[in-house]
Amino acid sequence: MTLLFEFVVWAVVSFLISEFLGYLLHRLLHSDTIRILSRSHMEHHLLRYGPLAEQRPEGGYLEATGDRPAIGNVGLEWLIPGGLLLLGCVLVLNVFHVRFIFQITFVAIALAWSFVTFSYVHDGMHIKDFWMAKAPFLRSWFLEARLRHDIHHQQLNEEGLMDKNFGIGLSIFDHIFRTHQIMPEPLNHRAYKAALHRYSFLKPQFDKESEI
Repeated sequence: MTLLFEFVVWAVVSFLISEFLGYLLHRLLHSDTIRILSRSHMEHHLLRYGPLAEQRPEGGYLEATGDRPAIGNVGLEWLIPGGLLLLGCVLVLNVFHVRFIFQITFVAIALAWSFVTFSYVHDGMHIKDFWMAKAPFLRSWFLEARLRHDIHHQQLNEEGLMDKNFGIGLSIFDHIFRTHQIMPEPLNHRAYKAALHRYSFLKPQFDKESEI
């Protein structure tokens, strides 16, 4: 294989690995397995853009990180485990003696794809009249992805956890792991109350929303 062909193959593999790790991390944040991570993420899902809230409010994107450290509206609940995953991948690449140029390629693609999808594109899904919703070659993809993301914010299971559509721009791994949902369903009020109970630390800030 020529170096160019190897580079293209490795770039595609790096993209798929990055998307897969982002999917896994997003599922972790919604699993409540590591409570401190899930609690931070739920500020976005229950306080700013809860199941009863307008997903694209007037005034632009509502940041959930507040005064907490963040990069591009991405909080520590993403940055810390994401950084550890990236470091682990680099260590694995070194163990298997992957050439340095391909390691750099992987890191660059992982960082670029993560911030484009989980910061820029994600935030755009909560902004009215975002340009991607009007762009001829992006409109169809973006609107479909945005619908999946709306469902992600509204679909709750009986344990009060959001368990659908963890991919942001793509649904590859949602399809593979059967977490994909494309049609919205009526709000499960019992499940929503379970979520309010599970994340009761937010209750003083969304008392009005909890009156259902």
